[in-house]
Amino acid sequence: MKTIEEVNKWVSSARKGEKSIYYKGFFAEDAFKSFEMRKFSKDLLDFEKKTSLFTLYQKKIEEGHEHKKPVYEYYIKKN
Repeated sequence: MKTIEEVNKWVSSARKGEKSIYYKGFFAEDAFKSFEMRKFSKDLLDFEKKTSLFTLYQKKIEEGHEHKKPVYEYYIKKN
């Protein structure tokens, strides 16, 4: 997972349309167990709302099942 500082640095240097993965896994479930991830999520959403410099989205790359959670790639794209 990237830090909010790394995201901020990336946003300031990225070109329009450029994208980057900031997390791979199942963020919602992983963040439930981690205060650091919940804080990162809040900071990232606040940064997005305040600046409108980027868009956040996710892409499922592996299906989950009864004994395995799904895997997503979480992207940030410069507007």
